[in-house]
Amino acid sequence: MVPARQPAPRPSDDDRARVVDRLRDAAGDGLITLEDLEDRLAAAYAADTLPALVPLTADLPDVEPVPIDAPVVPDDVAFRMHLTIYSLVIGMLVVIWAASGGGLPFWPLFPAAGWGVGLGAHWQVARLSAQRRNRRRSPRAQRDAEHHVLGASAPGIPAIAAGAPASEVPGPRFVVAMFVDVVGSTSLNEALGDERWVAVRRALRDQVTACAEAHGGWEVSTAGDGVLLRFPDPASAAAAATELLRRLERQRTGTGFAPSVRVGIHSGDAVEDGDDIIGNVVNLAARVTDAADPDEIVVTEHVADHLDGRHTTTGRGLHTLKGISRPRHLLALVWR
Repeated sequence: MVPARQPAPRPSDDDRARVVDRLRDAAGDGLITLEDLEDRLAAAYAADTLPALVPLTADLPDVEPVPIDAPVVPDDVAFRMHLTIYSLVIGMLVVIWAASGGGLPFWPLFPAAGWGVGLGAHWQVARLSAQRRNRRRSPRAQRDAEHHVLGASAPGIPAIAAGAPASEVPGPRFVVAMFVDVVGSTSLNEALGDERWVAVRRALRDQVTACAEAHGGWEVSTAGDGVLLRFPDPASAAAAATELLRRLERQRTGTGFAPSVRVGIHSGDAVEDGDDIIGNVVNLAARVTDAADPDEIVVTEHVADHLDGRHTTTGRGLHTLKGISRPRHLLALVWR
């Protein structure tokens, strides 16, 4: 009698988290592309058995982290020289103190303590340098080090060379695209009338532009009642979107009316055509906006990974977006 086949074990949340963390690290090190990262993350979240998770990281090299208490390597010449000089000088001061009769105060203690602080700082730097030498260097870090960075960029985000106009930089550029779309614009137009609707629409666009510019972004184009904006990093886009929705909420409370909007944010590589940006990143940002509820900010996984401590998100799960071949993991930005 053939024994019944045992079902494959299901993955736990910790199992998924380990795979997701490894994939994000690999993308940050340039081992996989952003598109590949999104594919693998979607597969990780959709996996219903442990064996289904294995292929997602099978082609990635194993990286053994160096313990935080790793000792200073003995070939750190600069630190060993510093330690030798410190020992000789302090020893000489102790000899002088003893030759002069000793007694209190034990004055060599004061230079020993002051200099010792600097020696301890040098030891910390040497220890961290030893850890870095034991790790393979991130290819992405190598690329970023070759550029003079314009402003602070989020970890894992390709830096943009300072001083070079966008039109002079060939090839794709990293962009953060944000769409703002008015909810129920046709109904609002009918209810308010053309003249009043034009005024409301213009006032909203002014608010959108003001919030974007306050956080380093700018308007790229408009399509119907939607506005496409561009930002230097995900955190700036999130801050602008949050400020916009808070402004509209205050306006709604104070005057009784403000239009509701949906906001979608995605990041990736796009091609610049004059002042416009073209690419799948723009198309996906528009589809993410369609998935948002009224007065909601929805972001993709890659954007959420690079937000700073000012912003928190809640998972919205996998979504099949119109015209996009694979499901995407979306998150809602908490702004209230």
